[in-house]
Amino acid sequence: MGIKRKTEVDFPPRHEPHTDAYFLRSSEILRRERINPYVRYQVFIRKGPGVTGGIDEAIAAIMKYSPKLAEHDGRIFALYDGVQYQPEETLMVIEGPVLDLIELETMYLSILSDRTDRANNMPDPDLKKIKANVREVVSIISKSKFGPRPLSYFGARHFGYEWDAKIARAAYEGGATSASTDIGAATFGQKGVGTVPHALVLAIASKYGEENSAVETMKAFHKHAPKDVPRIFLADTFNREITDTSQVAEALGDDFWGPRFDTNGATVAEGGLPFDGRKYWTGTGVTVEAVAAARREFNDAGFPDLKIALSSGFSNPDKVEAFVIGEKRYDLKLFDFIGAGFADDRFHATSDIMGYFEDDEFMDLHKAGRPYRPNSRLEEVDLSVY
Repeated sequence: MGIKRKTEVDFPPRHEPHTDAYFLRSSEILRRERINPYVRYQVFIRKGPGVTGGIDEAIAAIMKYSPKLAEHDGRIFALYDGVQYQPEETLMVIEGPVLDLIELETMYLSILSDRTDRANNMPDPDLKKIKANVREVVSIISKSKFGPRPLSYFGARHFGYEWDAKIARAAYEGGATSASTDIGAATFGQKGVGTVPHALVLAIASKYGEENSAVETMKAFHKHAPKDVPRIFLADTFNREITDTSQVAEALGDDFWGPRFDTNGATVAEGGLPFDGRKYWTGTGVTVEAVAAARREFNDAGFPDLKIALSSGFSNPDKVEAFVIGEKRYDLKLFDFIGAGFADDRFHATSDIMGYFEDDEFMDLHKAGRPYRPNSRLEEVDLSVY
């Protein structure tokens, strides 16, 4: 049955206030669509090497907020706290029905991120520094010929959940217009915002296939999400940023706000260029040339009114500056919204769905650039003690 690793922690009574809104919304959509594949998540930290922290507490959080996971044949494999790990080494593997897990990502990642920070002697979050960082990014955007645009604080997973309200407030004071959790947004009289995460696209792809996932995801989102929530599609899951966005635009018509590009640092976005020495302009991730190519493609295809949201790396003022320069150089409005976490220098954890099980056979299905990386050092956790 694995190793007993129960940790007694005084957690908040409910996880929902601390959870990114798009996970809560995704759970509701999947429940209504009756889509609940048994999935495998992989958890890692990009920054390293380092010492692990918060793994036992993260497991305890999963079991508190998903108490039927063991009953539903869920499984968790993990390293121990206080051991050395390498950058991007798999720290945990979590398996179970997606509806038992999709709402919990923010909570357990915030624990892993914060406790690993502590284990590696990182200082507490500097609220003044975060506020100044947000203010600098907002100022750079405002100097564009296309004027200021909204920026949302998306960093709940990167800091301990205990910090979320304070950091969201600091980001708001620096110029952010929204935040992704209810507890953060409540500090300035709002509710958490968010639309589609990769987990929703992958869960729906398990039923409809990769090639149909974009349209089916947004059809389900449009059907079930509140009418005042923008219909924004996370377009990079399968590295078809332009192709999938265009399909959604055809399917949803005027109801479609536009795509969010979040291409990770292992993948060149569709329409982008291999790295040629121009940092932030070419290479992997969300780049100026990739977004410019998408904007031109949408315009030429008859979708000039599509808006574009950007995330992944936009806490970095230099990257934001590159996009503002790109707008001037190409006379193109490259983005209408930015989401950023403002935790670039910290040990923030990431969790991705790697695939699902069908008749006990594992079906590989993951975000482009993020394959499953087995780790023989992981040990199974005894979930019966929780």
